[in-house]
This record gives sequence, C-alpha cells and structure tokens, in this order.
Amino acid sequence: MNASPVQALRELEPILRELEQSRSQQVHRFAQITLWSVVVGGLLSLGLALFRAGAWALAPLVLALIVVGIVYASKADEWRKSFKWRVMTRLVKYVNPNMEYHPERYVSEREYELSLLFHNSPTPDRYRGEDLIEGVIQKTDIRLSELHTEYRQVSYDSKGRRQEHWVTIFRGLFISADFHKHFQGVTLVLPDTEQSWLGGFGQWLQSLSAKLGNQPGELVKMEDPEFEKQFKVFSTDQIEARYILTPSLIRRIVDFRNKTRSPIRLSFVASRVFVAVPTAHNHFEPPSLFAPANKLLEPETLAQYFEELRFALAVVDELNLNTRIWTKQ
Repeated sequence: MNASPVQALRELEPILRELEQSRSQQVHRFAQITLWSVVVGGLLSLGLALFRAGAWALAPLVLALIVVGIVYASKADEWRKSFKWRVMTRLVKYVNPNMEYHPERYVSEREYELSLLFHNSPTPDRYRGEDLIEGVIQKTDIRLSELHTEYRQVSYDSKGRRQEHWVTIFRGLFISADFHKHFQGVTLVLPDTEQSWLGGFGQWLQSLSAKLGNQPGELVKMEDPEFEKQFKVFSTDQIEARYILTPSLIRRIVDFRNKTRSPIRLSFVASRVFVAVPTAHNHFEPPSLFAPANKLLEPETLAQYFEELRFALAVVDELNLNTRIWTKQ
C-alpha cells in the first residue's frame, strides 16, 4: 500500500479529465432538458388553468417534474457507474495490486449467515450490497463489501389498515478474512450494551441469555477491563475462546474499536474471522454530478478514496492476521 494519491492522480489524469468532460456535458444536457420540460409543462398548465381545468391544470407541470427526476436519476447512475469502473477499479490496484474490485457485487448471504453475527435478528427480507473488494493481503485472503440488510415489519393502525416498515438489521462494511486456524467451536465478540448500562446485573442478564440458548455456548469472562466494558464474548468452547482471544488480540480489537468509533462485531467461525463495522457513510461513491468543475482532479478528492480503501482493508493489519501463530489442521 505504498502508492500515493499524488502519484495516482498523475497516472489517472487522462481518464479523470475525460470523465470530467463527460460529466460537464451531462450536466449541460440535463439543464437543457430541465428548462424545456419546465417551460413546456408550465405553459400547458397555464393554458389548462385559463380554461378552468381545476386541479388537472397542474398535471402537465407535475409530469414535467417527473421527467426531470427520471432523467436526473439516469444520468447520476451513469456517472456513478463510469466513475466506479474507470477510477475505483484502478485505485484499488494502487492501494494493493493483489486486490480486485467489483462495484456491483457484494459478500454473499451465505457468508453473512455463516458469521452468526446477527443470528438473533430476523432473517433479512431484503439483502443488498455493493463494492466488493477481494484478494490476498500478504498471507491473508479477504473479502469485504458494503451491506444493507433489512426485515419487513407489518403493523396495523386503529382502523385495521395494514402498514409495512423496513427495519435495518445491519448497514456498513462486512469483512470476511482467513484466520488460518480451523475452529472447533464458535466464538462471538459483540458490543456490550447491557453491562455498560446495568453493571453487574447486565452481566448476569448476558449469562442468562446464553443459558436460555439465545447465544451460542456460554458467556466468557475476559481479564481486560477496557475490553470487558466494550464487548461481551460468547463461545461454545471456553478454552478455544481464550486461545483465540489472546491479550495481544484483545488489545488490537479494542484499538480497532476506538479507531472506527463504531460498535463493531466479530466472530470466529470455521477458519475465518468475520467483522461487521456499522457506518452510515456510503463508501467509494463519486463526487456529485453537480460538484464544482474539476473536483476529480484535486489531490484531496483522491486522498479521500485512498483513506476509505485503507480503512476498509485495515482489519488485516489491525488484527495482525498475517502473523501465523497457528497452522490449519
């Protein structure tokens, strides 16, 4: 990961200038379509109003605004796809030549389910994602993408009318990496909300939850006070959990949690570590279609994408996954 934004900008400049020119042309065409749509729709609405057409007089103007919205969505999507295929695919290679970027793919639902990170949540009714990055960082194979999983919640109002709501289960970066150790059991590291609010009683509730089968195995008490404040650990194998969660790894998890400023979740299943990093930020997106001219040519713009990519791939270094203290059986 030695390439710099300045170096990437120098090498990508012809492509970026071409994209900037294309964006400028799209904005110009959109402005023309908007102007003519509003003028024609407005004149037709005015004419209908003069003939006392009532509420129908607004129909042409409303239709014109719908056309404007559709045209904008189409051009914004075209701009977004062009940027991702022509710029992000190359930037990923600059950050790490062993990684591949697939803008319209994402981590599979099978892998999401295998992680057990959200096993207590409803099965997703809507599973979406984008920006899959996969490959090998030194010795560690890794896959990650943005995911947004939701379930449908149905309710009825006082008059018996059916209402549907979409409830988010997870939205953020979902990471799957090789831990180079085949686990006999399952170990989950989850955000600790009960103990932070309820102290010792919260820890008793966590233990009860495990005994009632709401979590795999048993509650595992760790010795690091800061880790215990931020996380709760459940495992089907207490000895293996302590073998995995060494004092060094525990400190790295705490540091990663503090760096992301996000309630991260981890699980150790089969031979992989899964990490879910909730974030409201939509990563790897281009500047707005209406961004200032030559926005893409500014070093600060590419530096932002470099930072996002390094953040996404940081789990390998932050958790020290390239240090092999075990070998697979």
